[in-house]
Amino acid sequence: MEIVRLHYPLSDEITSNEDTVLAMGFFDGFHRGHQAVLEKAKQRAKELGAKFCVLTYNHHPALVYKKLSSHEKRYITLLKDKLALLEKFGVDRVYLVDYTFQFQNQNEVEFVDNFIKRFRAKAVVAGFDHTYGSDPKKANMENLSKFSDGSFEVISVDPINFEGKKVSSTRIRRALDDADVATVNQLLGRPFKTHGVIVHGREVGRLLGYPTANIEHNEMQWLPAIGIYIVAVSYDGKKHLGMASIGRNVTFEDSTAITVEINILDFNENIYGETLTVEWLEHIRDEVKFQTPQDLTTQLYDDEVVTREYLKKHPDILN
Repeated sequence: MEIVRLHYPLSDEITSNEDTVLAMGFFDGFHRGHQAVLEKAKQRAKELGAKFCVLTYNHHPALVYKKLSSHEKRYITLLKDKLALLEKFGVDRVYLVDYTFQFQNQNEVEFVDNFIKRFRAKAVVAGFDHTYGSDPKKANMENLSKFSDGSFEVISVDPINFEGKKVSSTRIRRALDDADVATVNQLLGRPFKTHGVIVHGREVGRLLGYPTANIEHNEMQWLPAIGIYIVAVSYDGKKHLGMASIGRNVTFEDSTAITVEINILDFNENIYGETLTVEWLEHIRDEVKFQTPQDLTTQLYDDEVVTREYLKKHPDILN
C-alpha cells in the first residue's frame, strides 16, 4: 500500500496518473460503519478499473477547532494500526493529510479542486454525515455533486445501526469509558485491540500467586475504563487467555498511577521488553479495595473461574 503524505497548500507535482475511487473519512476505530464505506469504495474501484484510495487525516480534526482534554486527544485506533487495517482491507493508496487550520479553511470548491479532482477521482465515497471544507452547511455529502461539474460520482453510505442506534466512533469511546467492551466489539465487528510493552511493576501479583505482565501503552491510546477484564494476549504467534486489571492497586495504595496488568493463565515465560497485542473481550467487575491481601487472592480465584468459563463458551477466541 502506498502512503502519500500531504500538507496544504499542495505542491504542483502532487497529483495522480491514474483514475481513482476515493473513500473519505477519519476512520478512528475502523468500525462497521467505516468498513461499509470502504467496502463500497473497494467495489466501485473494481467496477471502474480504478485505484482504491483513501483520504484521511493524521490527527483528530477537532484539534483545530477547540482545546481537547488529555483524554479526548486519545485514539481508538492509533495511526500505525489504522494504516495496517487499511492495507489489510486492500487499499491501494492512502492520502494522509496534515489536518491544519489552512486545510479546513478551504471552501467547498477549493477542497474539491485540491483533493478530489487533482487525484482523478471517478467516484467519491463517504458516510452520509461526512463534511469537508470550512462550512459544513454547504460542504456536505448532499451538496458534493454540485461541485463536481459532473467529473465524479458521489456515493453517500447510509449509517450502520446496532441495537437501534448508529455505529459511530463517539459511541465506541463512550462504551470504552463505561467498560462495555462487549458492545465495543459488536460496533467494531472484531475484538478491540491494543499493543503495549512489558515492563517491570511492583510484582504484588506474584506474591499473591497471580503474577502479572505490566503493559505500558502509548499515552495516546484510548483504553477501557478502570476495571477487571477477560482478554486474549498474542505472543510469539500464539494467543493466551488472561485476566487484565486497569486500575490503581487500591488494595495496597490509593495514590498510584493507573496501570494495565495482565495475569496470563497457564503461562510462565520471561517476556520483559516484548510487545504484546491485547484483545479486550469482556468486563468482569469493577476495581475494589479489599480489606486484606487474602481477600484479594480469593477474588482473583473467582475471576479466574469466570475467565475459564468464558473460554468454554467461546472456544474460538484463542484461534
